[in-house]
Amino acid sequence: MNRILVIENNILATNTIRKTFVLSLIQQGYDVMVLTTGSKEEIDYAKSNGCIITSISSSTQNPFTIIRYILNIRKVIKSYNPDVCLTFTIRPAIWGNLVTRMLGIPTITNITGIGPLFSSKKITYKIARMLYKFILKKTDTIFFQNTDDRDLFIKNNFVHHQNIDLLPGSGVDYEYFAPIKKTVDNDVFVFLFIGRLLKDKGITEFVAASKILQQQGVVVKCLVVGSLWNQNLKKNTITQKDLDEWMADHLITYIGHSTDVRIQIANADCIVLPSYREGTSNVLLEASSMERPCITCDTTGCREIVIHNETGLLCKVADAEDLAEKMKQMILLPKEKRQEMGIKARNKVIKEFDKKIVIQKYLTALTSILKK
Repeated sequence: MNRILVIENNILATNTIRKTFVLSLIQQGYDVMVLTTGSKEEIDYAKSNGCIITSISSSTQNPFTIIRYILNIRKVIKSYNPDVCLTFTIRPAIWGNLVTRMLGIPTITNITGIGPLFSSKKITYKIARMLYKFILKKTDTIFFQNTDDRDLFIKNNFVHHQNIDLLPGSGVDYEYFAPIKKTVDNDVFVFLFIGRLLKDKGITEFVAASKILQQQGVVVKCLVVGSLWNQNLKKNTITQKDLDEWMADHLITYIGHSTDVRIQIANADCIVLPSYREGTSNVLLEASSMERPCITCDTTGCREIVIHNETGLLCKVADAEDLAEKMKQMILLPKEKRQEMGIKARNKVIKEFDKKIVIQKYLTALTSILKK
């Protein structure tokens, strides 16, 4: 039985967007271990689904934390002796690949998104750019989730053409995220934001747009599902104080974290994700699969999913006023038009973003590596 080691930034992804993927590897006969971090409840949930989970904490910008994280990865790899390692997101991709390169473990890396990697002048991202250029040259397969990210890595000579491929994001299980009936009758129009509570996910623009609509006398409900997140740069994080103030001003209703967002999606009239940039947005894929129109930014990782005026609406990046305007436009659309948008959205993601495409590409890459 071949051993596959998955290095994730947080158990949340294992329990949600990569749950089907990991279980598919197990069903294919692979022995799979996931290195990650998370709460005891989240880790227990992953284990209940058949996953072998080893908690190794996470890395920050603190050099001592980074060293401890690297040593933890190295210790597990030496003990588990995997045949192939899979890395996701920036920290596991950098530090995980660094260890697997030193130990000679074949590695498949998924560039799930780049954020401000190329635009930021901060020392953190300068170091990240330098390390990417070093580690990815020896990585066996590198998957990108959109052409913009791929082209940037090629332009900056981070990767070679021969070991890269494109994925339709993490894909969507359209049978799991199928349309379902509402469980409540909305007395007003409901907008729903789903995502980690980070500024570059557009949460502050969503709140500001809610305030603009409120000031204009437009009555709506703005719901938020997601976790406070402290694994990013401090200036990108939302605090509990921010959240409390927004709720006190009746700008949002905070539902909290959820590992199954289907009921929330079904009960919403429109999903809003004003993200500044994505690899490929899982929120938009899941909402579209459930026949919900979406409002998102005209940016990488979002505009590939939402077609303006066909499956939803596109707004400007980091522009609360334009977002509020698009939200008003969505409210004014006839119900039949929104239903038509939802149907077209589902048809699009079934055709272009089926999770089976992602799983098959990984299985092909694994087979190729293991045959060597």
